[in-house]
Amino acid sequence: MAEIYKDPILKKYIDLITSVVGNSFFKGIYYGDPIKVPVSNLPALIISKDETRVGNITNTEDEHLIALTITVITDIRNDISDDKAIAPGVASLYDIIEGRESDTLKLKTKSLIHILRNNLDVDVSLGLRTDLGSITRADYGMTVGKRDQEAWAIEAQIDFIAQFTQIR
Repeated sequence: MAEIYKDPILKKYIDLITSVVGNSFFKGIYYGDPIKVPVSNLPALIISKDETRVGNITNTEDEHLIALTITVITDIRNDISDDKAIAPGVASLYDIIEGRESDTLKLKTKSLIHILRNNLDVDVSLGLRTDLGSITRADYGMTVGKRDQEAWAIEAQIDFIAQFTQIR
């Protein structure tokens, strides 16, 4: 079986995130949205491309604007005690995605939005950067049947734009 392609731009973002949160925080890391994620790989970090737009900057340069999505899936089974209890579920995702300090409301340094918004230059030598001129958006929710027909999951997604200039 051929090795699965790991886009180098996606890998740069994974390397950035794991350099801050540590290599052992996410048990599963995926390049592109998988259909199934084993429970043993939760919490999982998924990075995927949604769209790439390429336009001229100069006669010899193109600007690449790449819409990326980071998805985080957590295992909330330990949060569910019985069928009548209200499970916190999405609260752990809030902390991973945009956890905040209670006294200042500032993003925690290990939250994914903080990592993306405070590490503008992902690779200076290659000119890869996060576009802070665009909105970074987080969405939360429960999915049913997305990863498996009988399965449900609590997931969060962060949408943002990566910017890269390439000489033709």
